[in-house]
Amino acid sequence: MKNKDYLFAVAAIRANELSLLKESDLEQLINAPDYKKAVSMLGEKGYDLPAGNNYSKMLDNELEKTWQKINESAPEADALKTFIVKNDFQNLKAILKSEMTKNDAKQFFVSPCIYDAEKMLESISERKFEELPELIADTAKKAYDTIVKTGNGQLCDIIIDTAALEAILSFASESNDDTLIEYAQQFCLLTNVKTAYRSVKTNKNQTFLEMAVAENSLVDKKQFIEEALKGENELFEFLGQKGFSKLKEAFEKGTSSFEKYCDDESIRIMKKAKMTVFGISPLAGYYVARETEIKCLRIILSAKLSGVSNDVIRERMRELYV
Repeated sequence: MKNKDYLFAVAAIRANELSLLKESDLEQLINAPDYKKAVSMLGEKGYDLPAGNNYSKMLDNELEKTWQKINESAPEADALKTFIVKNDFQNLKAILKSEMTKNDAKQFFVSPCIYDAEKMLESISERKFEELPELIADTAKKAYDTIVKTGNGQLCDIIIDTAALEAILSFASESNDDTLIEYAQQFCLLTNVKTAYRSVKTNKNQTFLEMAVAENSLVDKKQFIEEALKGENELFEFLGQKGFSKLKEAFEKGTSSFEKYCDDESIRIMKKAKMTVFGISPLAGYYVARETEIKCLRIILSAKLSGVSNDVIRERMRELYV
């Protein structure tokens, strides 16, 4: 599709943006006296009411509806798979781990996704890797062979996670959209940083990092690994020289702080789509906006059930699209 072909889809999505939650809406939910009241307030804002305390399923359905809405507006927008292909690889991970633990993989499936997770489960259960989608077949076979031969679940995760990053970068690159490409490159870098940081803390070697770190255009992979092997301070000094000085501060505040930083950076990039009339990026911006909104709601509802203070909830809130 050409940029002008998205005109109808963009117009439809702009209308939907009007119903996105604002900071004032989140503040009202944070101030709700309890979980029941917070859920009731969400119902007033158009959300379906969850069954009891099972808010997670309700929020999953909301994101699925968002994906369906976008696809109905622009059915040929393959580049938007940039944002959901990670779920397909997460489902692959669930299937392979369940093979070892004998658990029901279906309870761990996430959506929206590109491929039918149950068909993937069937193909892998029958060892018919050739029936899997081309994008995922080689990774599935490699990861399966690894976990069967070594029993090393972490190594299996690395194979799948790296392939997921490569798929995200590939879809974004094929879009020829600057905003999507920037989003994917940043997502890849931040994921690499998390991997490298954990590797430093657990004394992983160069071979491990070469497998676990994905190529991206923001920093040179070889140099990135070299600095990571020197230690935490050297890694963050290197990243600071590349323009990512805030990463160290985010990490020092803890894992939750870093995850918030990553989400806020994604929104910062996607906000550029708000100024775009043509092309696919406004559709992508709306999806990320909804994904972020739902992530905030998970934090709020979980906190209401567990009795976390309002101040702590506010610290965990992500920057919104609107």
